[in-house]
Amino acid sequence: MPESRRGFDANLRLYAQMQPDGPSLAHLLSLQQSLPAGTRLVPRQQLHLTLIHFGKVLDVHRAVNAQTGISRSAYEQLLAGYVARTEALLPAVSFRLEPAGFAGFGMRGSTLVVEYLPTPELALLHRDLYGELVGFLGAAGIRDAAAFMAGDPNFMFAGTLRPHISLARGFAGALPSLPLESVTLQPMPVVYPGH
Repeated sequence: MPESRRGFDANLRLYAQMQPDGPSLAHLLSLQQSLPAGTRLVPRQQLHLTLIHFGKVLDVHRAVNAQTGISRSAYEQLLAGYVARTEALLPAVSFRLEPAGFAGFGMRGSTLVVEYLPTPELALLHRDLYGELVGFLGAAGIRDAAAFMAGDPNFMFAGTLRPHISLARGFAGALPSLPLESVTLQPMPVVYPGH
């Protein structure tokens, strides 16, 4: 593991994600440019498809520690193994997803996303990534991972595969009727320094 990943001193964000390739990114950016003026667009470098959301490492440690009393050093050791196993599961090659349509996500439906149809390969990948997350929580001392995840905002949607790419936040109004294209996705690092 690279030196920068050995310690989790900052409240780094962890996600298993895929990023659009060049042509797919250009399509997503063109969709954003077609939205009404004043729409709060997701920045270009943040256009991605999340496979599993972990959240901020120190926030998760606080939640897990409150349940189990796990020390920070023991948590970080388990977390390093979790990150390595998660990255090893990510596909070595890109894959394509077909669009299902626009949707509003979030509690108020104000995050505009493009939803994609899950493939059998994506469902299998998600199942394996979810298994790693459940295993990590179990190793950290969480006895009922499903109940813990259901009550924690970082993990409450981890068990559900609903592939999407967020385009805008705070979106109001009718869903756009713009032509959608398939996207080709490539794996990204799980640890995001500086977030």
